[in-house]
Amino acid sequence: MEISKLDKLIKPSGTMAISNKARELKSQGKPVIGFGAGEPDFPSPKYVVEAAKNAIEDPKNHKYSPVAGLATLRNEIARTTLEYSGFEVDPNNILVSNGGKQAIITSMLAILNPSDEVIIPAPYWTTYPEAVKIAGGNPVFIQSTKERDFKIDVDMLEKVKTDKTKLLIWCSPSNPTGVVYSKDEAEAIYQWVFDNNIWIMSDELYEHLVYEGETTPSPALIDKDLNNTLVINGVSKAYSMTGWRVGWLIANNEVMGLAKKIQSQATSNVSNVSQLAAESALKNGLDVTKEMKIAFERRRNYAIKKLESIDNLSVVNGSGAFYLYVDVNFYCTGKFLNINSSEDFCNWLIENYFIAFVPGEVFGTNGFMRLSYALSDQELEEGLERLATAVNDLNG
Repeated sequence: MEISKLDKLIKPSGTMAISNKARELKSQGKPVIGFGAGEPDFPSPKYVVEAAKNAIEDPKNHKYSPVAGLATLRNEIARTTLEYSGFEVDPNNILVSNGGKQAIITSMLAILNPSDEVIIPAPYWTTYPEAVKIAGGNPVFIQSTKERDFKIDVDMLEKVKTDKTKLLIWCSPSNPTGVVYSKDEAEAIYQWVFDNNIWIMSDELYEHLVYEGETTPSPALIDKDLNNTLVINGVSKAYSMTGWRVGWLIANNEVMGLAKKIQSQATSNVSNVSQLAAESALKNGLDVTKEMKIAFERRRNYAIKKLESIDNLSVVNGSGAFYLYVDVNFYCTGKFLNINSSEDFCNWLIENYFIAFVPGEVFGTNGFMRLSYALSDQELEEGLERLATAVNDLNG
């Protein structure tokens, strides 16, 4: 018997594939330095760990809890959303999920019908198109250019819009480029979305990680009733809690009603221990986040300077998240060791120099690779020295 047609439609996570390959080589004793991980290299805050320990000891946390999430956590999400993001949300319009990924897929299932089209600017995070396909929709990609810092505008949106367009997926600061839209740039796009009565899903997990200028405002600041807006957020990035698996969806009553039904049949509640750990993270503020930002900014500045000194490499102007998008097109033309793509280039780097980057094909653009600077200063410096050596070897 055949299995689902999804098997031929969706791909495994490309970023996870690189991380798995790096781990495999490390297990063989190879000195691998991984630039692929999309997670901070810091431990979760001590108060988060203490909250989890206390939660484990309380028998009530050994039982099922509300599908939408613990009331105390949803109240804290509402409070910090207003404090940090600037818009008011009722706790009843929040669904706590098993990480941002589940929130994204649940939101797709809640609003998409078969053949609905979803606009996704490229480069994009690898989960976006796969979540759309899982929900039965069709991804429609907007290809921008390095010269534009891979930003899109209203004219580009107009060219891909059809009568089947249902949703725009939006992420700023961007994964994978680190690019941050200005207030004016973002609000022009939001207004286009609302004027055309389509949805926008705003992935705001990196909102606290901006090193130059201001973070991009949320579309929920304009669409206060969430008539057309879905917001995704969580504790993974800003609080170094990727493994705790706590994200959330913010949406209007109608979407929330269906999203709760979907999650009730998929996973029910998120682990109570993780929820109480996330509540502690939010209650204790952003001091830990600010400490991480100092390290990230130092690493970012070092990496940009080093990369720009390597022959025929350049960097997209990313001022947020903890990624740089590196232009390696010069070495992807077949002139060097039959390297014909950024995927070939990244495979050559990991196999010969034991440095792991994520190729641009994973994000919808050939000729680039994503560098995460969420690793130690020592590994960052050593890894980029190896990259410089590799490029020098290619150039003869």
